[in-house]
Amino acid sequence: MIKGLLLSLMVASAFGQADTLHYSFGAYAETYYGHSLTNPQADEKSALFYNHTTLNQPAVNLGLIEFLASKSHWTIRGDFMLGTYSQKNLAAEPGMLKNIYQLNATLALSPKHQLILGIMPSHIGLESAKNWENSSFTRSYIAENSPYYESGLAWVYSPSQRVNLKLFALTGWQTMHKFRPALGTQLTIENAKGIRFNSSGFIGDEGKGLRVFYDNYVQIPLSNSVSWTLCEDVGFESGNFWHGGSTFLTWQVRPKWKLTGRLEYYTDTKAIILAESFSDLSQSLSADYQLTSWGMLRTEWKHSEKWGNEVLLGVLLNLNLGQ
Repeated sequence: MIKGLLLSLMVASAFGQADTLHYSFGAYAETYYGHSLTNPQADEKSALFYNHTTLNQPAVNLGLIEFLASKSHWTIRGDFMLGTYSQKNLAAEPGMLKNIYQLNATLALSPKHQLILGIMPSHIGLESAKNWENSSFTRSYIAENSPYYESGLAWVYSPSQRVNLKLFALTGWQTMHKFRPALGTQLTIENAKGIRFNSSGFIGDEGKGLRVFYDNYVQIPLSNSVSWTLCEDVGFESGNFWHGGSTFLTWQVRPKWKLTGRLEYYTDTKAIILAESFSDLSQSLSADYQLTSWGMLRTEWKHSEKWGNEVLLGVLLNLNLGQ
């Protein structure tokens, strides 16, 4: 169903309007080297993680080829990927679906209303699968254990530049090939001082009873160079619940230097969302050096009560290949 509707939108966008077709290409690469100071012989992280899982050898976490085409009220996006992230997080997807980061069509109904159909980055949470868009090197527990992608239909309503509302009809909790009807919501509000609040939700049955999940975060600029973020997740299923939280403090030390500290906790003692009972506290410190507008060096030290200390070093490239 999704594939058929998406193909119809693509055909309509290509032939339904006489306006000029605009397109662009991009590429993204996220390479890293990780090492556990507590367990130096380990060559892979726990199966609870989906990003930066390889240890003691260089690896590519995420590589992308990105395509965007727009014509009149239509926009088509197609991003295709490889790397250890797709191998781990999309292991349940068959065949070439493992290589799709996003593939969707957007129709602008008016300046305030949009429809999006296809495979999309998840609407839930602050952190992205693309490290370039995050403050810390590693993902928080709440990011790793909530959807990174989703498929379905989204309605976007933007009554002003500071308010955005999205409603989703989804095929399930992070899936492309299965169909378990679900609903999603997102509300984003930003005030005149730059304080940004986001609340996102998911309601659906994943085979164990009704799952209700909410992610909330607030971003507060403390000065021109320092910002504070507070995130909280809570989920319910079959009478049990799991929850987690994180807080980030980011300091733009110099135009090219940035530091981010993170404290977090996560608990799923009933193994609702995870394969095993789990609870942990962790702290991390990330440092960024902006080489160019398209290149960055990023490193991080992380300590968790469960796995001890680890360090990571990475190179991030975010390229616009032109039109």
